Amino acid sequence: MDKRNFCVILAGGQGSRLWPMSRERKPKQFIDVLGTGKSLLQMTYERFAACIDADNIIIVTNESYRQLVIEQIPGIKYENVLMEPMRRNTVPAVTWAALEVKRRCSEGRLIVSPSDQNITDYDAFQKDVIRGLNFVGNNSVLLTMGAKPTRPEVSFGYIQMAEEVNGEVHIYKVQSFTEKPANEFAEIFYESGEFLWNTGLFMWSADSFLNAVKSASEEFAGIVQSVIAAYNRGDYIADLLMELFTKCPNMSLEQSVLEKSEHVDVMLCHFGWADLGTWAAVHEALPKSDMGNVVMESKSLLYDCHDCIIKLPEGRAAVVQGLEDYVVVEEGNVLVICKKGDQKNIRKFVNDAQLNLGEDFV
Repeated sequence: MDKRNFCVILAGGQGSRLWPMSRERKPKQFIDVLGTGKSLLQMTYERFAACIDADNIIIVTNESYRQLVIEQIPGIKYENVLMEPMRRNTVPAVTWAALEVKRRCSEGRLIVSPSDQNITDYDAFQKDVIRGLNFVGNNSVLLTMGAKPTRPEVSFGYIQMAEEVNGEVHIYKVQSFTEKPANEFAEIFYESGEFLWNTGLFMWSADSFLNAVKSASEEFAGIVQSVIAAYNRGDYIADLLMELFTKCPNMSLEQSVLEKSEHVDVMLCHFGWADLGTWAAVHEALPKSDMGNVVMESKSLLYDCHDCIIKLPEGRAAVVQGLEDYVVVEEGNVLVICKKGDQKNIRKFVNDAQLNLGEDFV
C-alpha cells in the first residue's frame, strides 16, 4: 500500500434524519442500520482498510463519541482519532485532518468520506479510490466523486459535468454544484445526462486542499498558517484548533471551498453507491416484499400497505393497515409514524421533541 495515501472518515454527525433509531447518545454511524452485524462506521472503516494502510486512516468525531469509536474500531491508534472541539460544518474538520496528513507526510494525499454510505461493489470502489488518489497525487486539483443518477432524487446534491479531463478514469471538469434541488430541477438534471449525484467523497493532496482553503478566505488563511507554524514548532495547538472551528464559515465544503476554486474535477464512480442519511434511502437499500415494504428485525402484520418501512424493538409487534410510503419506527421511548418521503420534517420533529418533550427523547 502507498504510504502517501490517507483516508479521513467524518463521524461526528448527529444523524437526526434517522431519528428515533439515531439518537444523540448513539447516532447512526455507530448503529447497524442495514442488519449486517456491523455499524456504518465499521463498514466504512473496513472498506478503506482494504486499500489504505490502517495507520493512515483518521477518524474525525465529537468528543462525546470517542469511546464509541474506540469500542467499534479496536486497536485504532489514539492519534488517529481527532476530537472536534465543537460541532461545526465539515470544513474545519477536513482542514484539521489535512493539516495532520501534511504533518505526517509532505506528499500526503487523502480521501474524505462520510461514515453513512452504502457501497455495493467493493472491488470497483477500491479501484476507483486508488485511481483517484493517484490522479490528485499528480495533479493540483480538488477531485469529487459522482455517481450516475438512477432517478430524479431531491435529497441528494448534484454535480454538473463540463469537458472531459481524463477519459481513462472518466474525470471531468466541474461546471456547478447544486444542493438538494426542487422536484422540477431534479427531473431536468436526471434527464439531461450532464449531472451526477454528489457522493460526498472527495480526494486531494493535503497541499492542494490547504492552498484552496487559504485562497477562499483571508481570515481562514491566517488561522491555517498559524496552525501549520505551531505544528512545525511542535507546540500545543488546542487554542488554535478552537479558533479554527469558531471562525470557520458554517457552510458546506462545496460552498466554502470548492465553488471558490478554479481547479475542481469530478470522477464518475464505477461502484454502486447510496447515501444512508434518510429513511427513504434505507428503504431503497434493503430487500422489499412484493408490496414494496421493508420490515427491519420486527414482527409485523401488514394489510394493504405499500412502500413502508417498519422497525420495532425486539419483543414488539405491529399491526398496520392502509399505509403507503410511511415510516413506522420505534426506538427506546419514541415512536415515529410519518410520511417516508417528507424527510425535511424529521429534523423539525427532532427539534420540537427536544423543545417540548425534553433531551431524553432525542
